Amino acid sequence: MDNNVFTETTNISWFSRIGKSIKSLFLGGVFILMSIGLLWWNEGRSAKTAKSLNDGEQVTVEAVAGTIDPARQGKLVHVAGKTAVKTSVSDAEFGLTTNEVIKLKRRVEIFQWVEEKSEKSQSKIGGGQETTTEYRYNKKWDEKLHDSSTFKYPGEHLNPPPRVLGSEFTAVDASLGAFRLPKFLLSQWHDYQAHELPAMNQLPQETRDLATVQNQWLVLSKFPANPRTGDARVRFEAIKTGDASVLARQVTDTFEPYATPFGNSIARITSGIQSKESMFAAVRSENKVVTWLLRAGGFLLMFIGFLALFKPLKILADILPLAGLIVGVGTGLVAFLLAAMGSLIVFALAWLWYRPVIGVALLLLAGACLHLLFRALRRKIA
Repeated sequence: MDNNVFTETTNISWFSRIGKSIKSLFLGGVFILMSIGLLWWNEGRSAKTAKSLNDGEQVTVEAVAGTIDPARQGKLVHVAGKTAVKTSVSDAEFGLTTNEVIKLKRRVEIFQWVEEKSEKSQSKIGGGQETTTEYRYNKKWDEKLHDSSTFKYPGEHLNPPPRVLGSEFTAVDASLGAFRLPKFLLSQWHDYQAHELPAMNQLPQETRDLATVQNQWLVLSKFPANPRTGDARVRFEAIKTGDASVLARQVTDTFEPYATPFGNSIARITSGIQSKESMFAAVRSENKVVTWLLRAGGFLLMFIGFLALFKPLKILADILPLAGLIVGVGTGLVAFLLAAMGSLIVFALAWLWYRPVIGVALLLLAGACLHLLFRALRRKIA
């Protein structure tokens, strides 16, 4: 018997399933309303961000990193140049002190138990349903901490408190030419690169007694070849001084977010000498990715909502598993078409306010989906 795999089998009657499915009608309605709100908000957010970026690019002025020009006070500026620090950045817990580094990040993975859950449901003659749930436990290195007290079968699968956690250290006097780099701008800078591990003689004695270097990791374990739960491995990343570019509002000798007329703000820092055009292009690309991810999330939420509304129909037909399967496929197709049509309508109505041409096109596409849905229903009735 595998002590790391546990299986549960539960059965529910057809009448109990019918009773529970009534709740799905309310849940489905909530999901659909949430999806409409998400899709509408996302289209407005996307359009406002696009307009803000267009406005921002038009008003951005070039500034020289080496000198502070009072004439650019309060304006959205593009600055590119060399970054510098006067003080070192340290991780005292590992005795690591670095120069010419703006940010230092300690990444930690813990060797721990991880719970994996999988379910498989099968309809039975008479409308009942049998569900088999498998809980599988494996040990692995993971940056995410897994709380074993929440496991279904903790038993021997216990994770002790981690001996060390990840952390981030930032220079207090980072600058870009003559400009001071503010904390809010540094906090969004994540262009990390690998940084060397501390030398063994730099480590505190207690850490040094456990430390072994393996594949660019500093492994903290008494048995590095066969780690135990709770053991840790550490590596470091850094943003070093060098070329960088900033888009932000100039305020005396530093920066703050630039507020656009459309309610958004612009503030960005990136490694390397980047032109104004390339920085705005990168932000536009990010906006498109976020927009499509939220669109997909809104559509999925609406699709799940319609599936929940149709769930009682499938359960009614599940007295005969084959009939339930056929109804499930049919309601799934209808739910997909309704979600597609509903999402397009929300897109269209939102875009009618911002870009009427695109809004009309989306309404026509939604109408085409509705036409296909009616044709499919007519064929089923016929």
